[in-house]
Amino acid sequence: MNDARADALAARSHLAAHGWIPRSAEAFRHLPPPDAALWLGDRDPFPPDATPARGGWELDSLPAAAAATVDARWLDATDPAQRRELLAGLPLAGDDAVAPFAWAHRALLREGLRLRVRPAPRGEEIYLSVRRRPGDIVEAPLLVLELEPGARCVLLETHEADGADPHVQNLQVHVMAGGRASLRHLRVALPGVQDQLAHHVHVRLQEGAIYEQALLAGGSGYHLQRTVLDLDHPQALARTGGVLLAADACIDYQVRVHHGARDTTSGIDVLALGSGSAKLVANAHTTIAPGSDDANVRQRLAGVPTGGQPRLVLRPHLEIHHDQVQAAHGATWGALPEDALFHARQRGIAEADAKAMIAMGMGAAVFARALGDAEALESSGLAARLAEAIAAHLAGGNKEHAHG
Repeated sequence: MNDARADALAARSHLAAHGWIPRSAEAFRHLPPPDAALWLGDRDPFPPDATPARGGWELDSLPAAAAATVDARWLDATDPAQRRELLAGLPLAGDDAVAPFAWAHRALLREGLRLRVRPAPRGEEIYLSVRRRPGDIVEAPLLVLELEPGARCVLLETHEADGADPHVQNLQVHVMAGGRASLRHLRVALPGVQDQLAHHVHVRLQEGAIYEQALLAGGSGYHLQRTVLDLDHPQALARTGGVLLAADACIDYQVRVHHGARDTTSGIDVLALGSGSAKLVANAHTTIAPGSDDANVRQRLAGVPTGGQPRLVLRPHLEIHHDQVQAAHGATWGALPEDALFHARQRGIAEADAKAMIAMGMGAAVFARALGDAEALESSGLAARLAEAIAAHLAGGNKEHAHG
């Protein structure tokens, strides 16, 4: 038995001994995840006649100048040496409430993409675009991005339904940013309505590093988006903005931030649009540890029903163990503003178009606050994707993402 297979079997053994996420777990109170069997699948990830995994990560070709600053490695986790390289420097799964997802991922992990970005000669941002092409019906992909000190990067990460059979995906993304490095992380996750997804993004920032995430997510049979941000070094900054769209489907959006050093800043911004019998949950949890002088924390959550009787749960939470900080949080729930709709109709704009325009404005504002730059939406193409997704949602929910 090789080391890779032994590691996968040990993960299965740990999961069997410690059990799956209990229904009493606070983080999953409103949308409990499916049991472990779904995420583990029913096939051996290390068959004797193993063939390369289907699908996988696709990285757009880079200009020569950018290619000189980026190292990309596609690694086979069934090979012991490549598995060690793929997992190097990543934290162990642990035993917290969400750890069973990490153990299930380790048990099924077959391949991953590891990116390393060095500073560009003139200090410009390096633009990367990766998309996940679904492979096996049940898969556990891994994406690792390392930013060397001073590197500046924009990463567009895309996951979309491909018209094939429904699939199950337990994804782990790890971002490690060196001192004064910065990353704008643009994420698009629009699954098929029958897909089962769990995306986990883990971010560790060194002194003065900046991480900004904009997420556009659509509903599915089960859809978890969880981001964990560790701000354990001075002057680290992290902001996230999530626009969630679901019709007769579900999304569980969770952001957890830990402030462990002075002069750290974080912001969590969410817009949840639900219709039909959708279930959308937005959990924002920020902890400020002792000694985190002048930490600055903001949470802003908004939920808007766009038709039917969706269930929208907004849960801002601050855990403050230090006095010298600035912290604010809030949650609002209500319809699209009637005054804006009235003024639009007065100008001859059809009600459906007016609703789309207003929702687009609200979503764009969420992303602009997360990225600190409205122009980034246009240059990345995220604004167009947002407008298309909102229009489709208001026109008929998530039917545009259905399989077949």
